Amino acid sequence: MAFNLFEANAMPWWTIAIVAHGAVTWFLVGLIWIVQRVHYPSMHYAEPDRFIAFEKMHCDRIGQIVAPIMILEGAIAAGLLFLAPNSITLGLSVVGSVLAAINWWSTFFIQVPLHNRLQHGKNPDTIDRLIATNWIRTIAWSARGGIAAGLFFGL
Repeated sequence: MAFNLFEANAMPWWTIAIVAHGAVTWFLVGLIWIVQRVHYPSMHYAEPDRFIAFEKMHCDRIGQIVAPIMILEGAIAAGLLFLAPNSITLGLSVVGSVLAAINWWSTFFIQVPLHNRLQHGKNPDTIDRLIATNWIRTIAWSARGGIAAGLFFGL
């Protein structure tokens, strides 16, 4: 039997939103930690003569994964602001939305320009700056993971 949101015994919208929010947020938490601890540091080991191709491949492929998920995350975060059933969940949703905005800001105004520089050639200082500034997103997404868990277990 198919699940029907409009049946009387269907899951409430808040529950659906919280489960989706948790899934999307924790996907991004896992991804950012892999990027922070494995992928970005591995850039130091890429051969200089192949680095431009490596960096372009990274940007193309990671963008195909991250962009749609970040858009979905933003839509769900906005939805939680309107669906919150009480002041506690609304407060958590507001903090989560602020953290999502920090991630977007950091992505587009710090990480993307650094990746654009790296597409012109390997530069260890730029790689180090990419790793150092990516802690903004790593911490913010991890905090969003904590909020997602709080909202989920508060169901």
